[in-house]
Amino acid sequence: MDLRWLSQMGLTIVFALALSACGSDAEEANTDGSQATVAPLFMLSADGVGPLNAETPFNLVRIGDAFQNFNVAQETHYRGGGQYPVITIKQQSKPLLSINPDYREEGIFSVVVHDNLIGNKLGHAIGTPFRDVYAAGKTERCVAGADEWRGKVMCFAPKTQNVLYIFSGQWNGAGDQLPPMKEMADWRLDTMVWKAIPNKKG
Repeated sequence: MDLRWLSQMGLTIVFALALSACGSDAEEANTDGSQATVAPLFMLSADGVGPLNAETPFNLVRIGDAFQNFNVAQETHYRGGGQYPVITIKQQSKPLLSINPDYREEGIFSVVVHDNLIGNKLGHAIGTPFRDVYAAGKTERCVAGADEWRGKVMCFAPKTQNVLYIFSGQWNGAGDQLPPMKEMADWRLDTMVWKAIPNKKG
């Protein structure tokens, strides 16, 4: 499984993670980590998030048309002396999605899911324990988070190559190191990320 895009996401800023939303995300999950009883507004799958997919242009007007009942805005984020745009989707003031552009700022590179109002066809909700996502001995490839995700762990969702799960929890090691799997058993799913895979033509 190719970890190049996963490492890129952790070590360079190609999208913004609203850390302030993480606390409210966990509250949306039931105590057992299952999906909240509220019907999801949209669904995350390997193919995309709601109306967003690999063919969706990174365009505020087009994305706004797809989310007409939500607050859609384009923000400028700064990193390492440079800047890049991020389109955010909110229900009133609640962050739902952050949409990040490809390097040309023409297509979508990734979509960050911040809240359980976005369902997950893979069956995992924000707040789900690590041990309930990965069966013993069947953990997908994981790396330690960096930058905004320092102290967290990034893992591919089960049996996917373009959905990333971000887990948070406590351990006594350094924030830039990957904890042992046993240490992560009670860590919770914090954020989900969908990565666009460009369609091959010809």
